[in-house]
Amino acid sequence: MHEVTIAGRTVPYRLVRNARSRHVRITFTPDGLRVSAPTRLSDREIRRAVQSKERWLLRHEALLHPQVPEPLIDGQMLPFLDGAVELGIRHSTRGSVRLRPDDARMAVAAPDADAVRPLVERGYRGAARDWFALMCDRHAHRMGVTYASIGIRDPRTRWGSCSARGALSFSWRLMMAPARVAEYVVVHEMAHLTHLDHSTAFWDLVQHFSPDFARDRFWLRDHGDWLSRAPGNTPPPPLD
Repeated sequence: MHEVTIAGRTVPYRLVRNARSRHVRITFTPDGLRVSAPTRLSDREIRRAVQSKERWLLRHEALLHPQVPEPLIDGQMLPFLDGAVELGIRHSTRGSVRLRPDDARMAVAAPDADAVRPLVERGYRGAARDWFALMCDRHAHRMGVTYASIGIRDPRTRWGSCSARGALSFSWRLMMAPARVAEYVVVHEMAHLTHLDHSTAFWDLVQHFSPDFARDRFWLRDHGDWLSRAPGNTPPPPLD
């Protein structure tokens, strides 16, 4: 494990050297910071490269110091879009999850306590696939665009993406954000199907289909750290 000083604090990172790499690449993983670098660079040069990204790293400060999440418990209320679902846990040797938003309940069958959180995540992912498919179809019709595919992932520093081939990707964690915020991310990524940049024309298009997009961007900026840690025993932030 290597270390670097960021804003006066020591931050550990895992260094991976790759002969094919041409640049230093920094990513967040559930275990902390990961740095991929060319084999030709010295440790000192790599530290300097990481320190040069200080402002970007501090925007994701919660991910710099990963915490062990508190156990999820039976009867706990978990955030789900504009509401919440009650977590019901029962013991079973075969793990399963069923999320029923209409009944405001997520039923988990788990062999032990350690298996509960991965199953809860699976429940959120399944709901995200259905919800984002519905939203993308709705906005594709409104915006006059077509997309190639939808993926549900858990990127550590972005909430959505759009490739040049029209492949859309969204974070399952947006299922714990207000619905309007998750829908803004849909509009944002689908606007990239027309403008694959962040030009003035891009933002004009976003504003046309999401007039209050600035409010929703600020929500993600202010509460992104909470989303990165949720679900947990800390209550969700208030809906602005």
